Amino acid sequence: MREDDFIAQKFHWFTGTVKDIKDPLKLNRVKVRAYGYHKKDIETSKLPWATVMMPTTTASYKGVGGNHHLEVGSWVIGFFRDGLSAQDPIVMGSIATQEDGVLDIPTEAQKENPTNKVYKSQAGHLIEIDNTEGEETLRVTHAKGAVITIDKDNNLSITNSGTTNINSAGPITIASAVKTTIV
Repeated sequence: MREDDFIAQKFHWFTGTVKDIKDPLKLNRVKVRAYGYHKKDIETSKLPWATVMMPTTTASYKGVGGNHHLEVGSWVIGFFRDGLSAQDPIVMGSIATQEDGVLDIPTEAQKENPTNKVYKSQAGHLIEIDNTEGEETLRVTHAKGAVITIDKDNNLSITNSGTTNINSAGPITIASAVKTTIV
């Protein structure tokens, strides 16, 4: 029997909180304080790096793939590949929580229709996909307020309080069925 429980031994699940996302090797890893395994007095620097399991829509192979979207404070579920040794964690997913009375699902759009998709970054950038029948809209909002919207009628609008530049290596064509004014 293997002493490290690595192969065909006991399976050890954990629930934990992400404590560090700045992987020095850029391998898409995070440090997690696993409840029941890592005591609060263990410094974050002493926690093992956890590999984040990615979906099959991400190749994770030779520069093709994506990165996780976990943040410090995210609650996660995972397991230890090395069993009770608890030094080789794999994060399988995150758990929506509510801290300080703030729900983890951002914006009113998600509350209005649960099929709507919302992503908000730590910096405050927001991507919203409204799947409400008859109101289908895609909106990207920059943290400083600029908004790009494609509405239900396929109209594109850019709202910006700063300068808007369009750079192109080729021709730019603006075709309109109505009189167009460019200022």
